[in-house]
Amino acid sequence: MKSSEAARKEGKKPYSNTFRSLEAIWEVLRRHASPKHPLTVREICDYLKRLEEDPSSYTIERLFPEERELMGRLFPGVVAEEERLTAVNAYSEGETLHIVVETPEGQVLAGEGLALEAAAPPFKAPSYSTVDKLLKLGFPVDVKTFPYRLRCVAEERTKDGRVRLIPYEDWEERQAAREREKGGRDLEERNNRARRYYLANALTDGEWRIFSDLVQVYPFITERQTRKFLTALNHLHPGKQSRPPARYAFKRGSGAMFLVIAQLDQAIREKRRVRVSYGEYRLEQKDQRWTPVLVQRKHNGLLDFEPYALMWSNGNYYLVGKNRDMMNLRVDRILNVELTGETFAPPPDFEPEEYRDRSPVMYPGKRTLVRLLCRDSMLGVLTDFFGSVPQYSPRPGGMVEASMSIAPAGVKLFALQYAGSVEVLEPESLRREIAKTLEDALKTYRS
Repeated sequence: MKSSEAARKEGKKPYSNTFRSLEAIWEVLRRHASPKHPLTVREICDYLKRLEEDPSSYTIERLFPEERELMGRLFPGVVAEEERLTAVNAYSEGETLHIVVETPEGQVLAGEGLALEAAAPPFKAPSYSTVDKLLKLGFPVDVKTFPYRLRCVAEERTKDGRVRLIPYEDWEERQAAREREKGGRDLEERNNRARRYYLANALTDGEWRIFSDLVQVYPFITERQTRKFLTALNHLHPGKQSRPPARYAFKRGSGAMFLVIAQLDQAIREKRRVRVSYGEYRLEQKDQRWTPVLVQRKHNGLLDFEPYALMWSNGNYYLVGKNRDMMNLRVDRILNVELTGETFAPPPDFEPEEYRDRSPVMYPGKRTLVRLLCRDSMLGVLTDFFGSVPQYSPRPGGMVEASMSIAPAGVKLFALQYAGSVEVLEPESLRREIAKTLEDALKTYRS
């Protein structure tokens, strides 16, 4: 980074236009003000003076060239295809700015000895009157202000002598009322009352924690993607930025999955048939140990598919559609998607939410009336598994009956999992299937 002093020696004069002044004021408020500690105009000017010194990492990040230009500098000769642009991402750790160049599949393009020098134009801090005027006018809509909004407050002393902060417009209304009571106007008091400014954030601290937790526990993004998302999310964090506490989730994603999802979204939107390469896990030798590896299935590994919807259920993404019959495919097991030129018309009666609710753990099948008899202590488990689908009736002895119209295959898994607490009353065919599975398991364990 070149300092402002170095830039001056090269003949560049410090300057400050309105937009750059607004941008600098905004950055000062974002970094140093809070609802509990708003800044006066004088305090803001003091911080602006410091920006006349060497540029910081956020300045360099703001001044970074566009993605295509940066690609040309870092990787000469690498051409980004029109529909599959190579992504350029930046994230910061402390005062270090990291630049990551990757393909849409998530492959990082590495290069040895890469360096990029950026020089920030020297900055001239605006005067007190300019800052005061700009803050009173507010920020124009063309300044990218999300997720912040400018707030102005004033100090008010309560009857018990405490000082509290109230919106400036409320203070003005109260001051005007006091002036009317006195029969005059105290313009000196109103003009000399110090305005204090801060940025109100779109997210509370608790909401920011929820978002950061969702990113950390989501299994289908890599650790590197998690760090990148958290860096972006940190800009929404109110007040002082901090690293969220770890959640120790197991990560098993790859960048390729997001490319698959993008292709499937396009196929669903355009109602185009796809050819799907679907995988299964097989044991292979890796680093002198047997490891499950996802490879194309031996049987039905290539499927011509009518994609109806992508949905989240049972902790996974599923592609719902039709091969010969209705089928649900785990998206994380889709190895490749090819969009064909053929189109299709989805069934007019297909309702994604209803289909999900009637297909427990995404087992497809024809809806059938199923009745279960369970202990009433299982109500929480029933709700987790079946949602709002069942209808309940209390039964003697601390039991409850649950009735629902649903695909039986998923109910079978539930009944086997909680065999000691659940009995399937009907249909009889499902009772026989469960009984046979339990008998076969008993024979296995007794042998």
